[in-house]
Amino acid sequence: MTPDWLTSPFAFGVYAGLVPAVFFRAQLFLSRRDLDKANRSQLAQLKTLTEAFQKTQDELKGTSSEKENLRVKIQGLLQSPDRQKLRLLEVLNRAEQRLTLTAPGFAPAWQTAKNEALAELEEEERGRSAPKQVLHQLMSTGSAFLDRLKSGNPQPEAKSPQAGDSNHNTSA
Repeated sequence: MTPDWLTSPFAFGVYAGLVPAVFFRAQLFLSRRDLDKANRSQLAQLKTLTEAFQKTQDELKGTSSEKENLRVKIQGLLQSPDRQKLRLLEVLNRAEQRLTLTAPGFAPAWQTAKNEALAELEEEERGRSAPKQVLHQLMSTGSAFLDRLKSGNPQPEAKSPQAGDSNHNTSA
């Protein structure tokens, strides 16, 4: 029924060679497909990482320029008179702290004076005592005194008593 050539030993040899060849060829095809899929996946991942790196680099450039702008702005703000006064106050505060640590007789008296001044200030802030604006008055009269010294008249100007004052003494 079957032709002789299909069952000949030569045909069996061809069959024995073709079956593994087809099997290996199918394996090769599947392996190449998996390899291509892995390559595409790695390329997609590399592309994503490259975009993320580019975005991070752009943010870094923007941040560095923003940092520079803020540095310039801070330098400009530090040049204002109020900031210079605060800076001087900070310098004096640091110098006072160093002096407190290094000067032998100065520290206890200074700490006591500071604690008393702090207590007074806290009471003023709580409303228990009237605010003392001595520092403000000294600063404003200090500049007036310096102006009088420059003009050559060190005596303060005498204020004339007003008509409605009951505190002035006429017998003096």
